[in-house]
Amino acid sequence: MKKILNLALIGFALASCGGAAKKTTEEVTDSTLITCEAIGKVKLNYSHADLEKEFGVDQLVDTVKDVEGKKVSITKVFKDTPDEVTVTWAEASAPFTKAVKLSVSDGSGPYHLAEDIKVGSPLKDLVKANNFLPVTFTNFYANVDGFAQIQSFNDGDLAQKYPCLGGVLDIDRTDNLETSLLEEFKKENPANSNHKAMNFIYANVVELNISAK
Repeated sequence: MKKILNLALIGFALASCGGAAKKTTEEVTDSTLITCEAIGKVKLNYSHADLEKEFGVDQLVDTVKDVEGKKVSITKVFKDTPDEVTVTWAEASAPFTKAVKLSVSDGSGPYHLAEDIKVGSPLKDLVKANNFLPVTFTNFYANVDGFAQIQSFNDGDLAQKYPCLGGVLDIDRTDNLETSLLEEFKKENPANSNHKAMNFIYANVVELNISAK
């Protein structure tokens, strides 16, 4: 009986170690995930004080940026590194207590969805992860900067799993796109990824973001 008990204890100990190892692996993976709660270790519900406590004042840079003609306050966490995350605040000035958006735009950064979508991913991969339902976005050619803002995942898998998810697209290249088809596409705003012209327009994700609801 004693021998059986010892074997049981050994088995339990090994199982516990395996569980701990699995948990550690999951935690490492989670530190690069984009979810509706966080991008990596930066949580959407963090205040500026929380960021200071979690990462240190020296890892934060407060500034402003222009969004559609309006100045908004932001904080860059890990600025100028692949790990950079931009926090957009609800408040115009300090103290900052409520984040409205987190975003990443470095293609060499580690952050990704569980579906392995990240900055730099082709639009077609985004559509695939959306169970091949179209992605709706502002027309590239309607914006001075040439970027397209993702507006909807049209009740696809990404819409169901990430109601918080947004992003920005940019054209990488066009290939054998007829002028008449391009002109037809330019009239669409918003546009959809299943438009005929998108068979010849190759676009990539240049920003991923999550927003508070």
